[in-house]
Amino acid sequence: MKQTQVTKPPYSSLADIYDEVMHNVDYESWADYLDEIILQHQPEAAEILELACGTGTIALSLEELDCYNITATDASADMIRIAKKKGVQVNSEIHFHTMDFLNINLAKTFDVVFMVFDSLNYLHNGDEIIKLHNEVRKVLKPDGIFVYDFTTPRNSRKAISYLNNESKTIDRKFRYFRESSFDGKNRIHTNLFRIQYLNHKNGSVESTHEEIHHQKIYTIDEMETIIKQTDFTILQAYDGFELKPAHEKSLRITMVLQ
Repeated sequence: MKQTQVTKPPYSSLADIYDEVMHNVDYESWADYLDEIILQHQPEAAEILELACGTGTIALSLEELDCYNITATDASADMIRIAKKKGVQVNSEIHFHTMDFLNINLAKTFDVVFMVFDSLNYLHNGDEIIKLHNEVRKVLKPDGIFVYDFTTPRNSRKAISYLNNESKTIDRKFRYFRESSFDGKNRIHTNLFRIQYLNHKNGSVESTHEEIHHQKIYTIDEMETIIKQTDFTILQAYDGFELKPAHEKSLRITMVLQ
């Protein structure tokens, strides 16, 4: 049988294997870190909105703390499909919705809005980042906080050493390959995922889907310059997963704005 190869939008075919691809990410610790930030900057928070929630793992981990009412959104209907399925399995009360964070359309306001795992790096210019901040402002309570992270050029230079040429077979149903590269001049980090759908009887490849993910990589100075063009104030810029100030060698920076 002739196999087919199809190019798909980001986070469509990848949705079904995303949790396996990210199996080494400690989401529970990430959720605990977000909880620390909330306790530090908005200790009375109850209503929380996650943007770019993916398959919902962090939202579900936060829900286990039994402190928050959580709404979680993602632009990918396929990722939300997986998130809802996981939510049903644990009797979650999280409200999962398909929604583009550049067009937030929700009827309620929130004490905290957050987006993590370098989702912001999918925005490739300052105008898009400013629009994101303006959209968040519409649903953020007057004293609420906006928390997000982004990765730096230093992180991309290090990451390609272990991300490039990554491959794995999953449940004898899928095989994926990742090519990862970083254009230092234009500061574009590209991940190409090639996902093979396997015949469960003989392991042959029935079809191949490709997704190409381009992320713009920012420095802390660039991000601070963009934020100054919004009506948000920077409360803190944290280094990695610490409650310590970010610095020029930070790989991931978490911004806390109000």
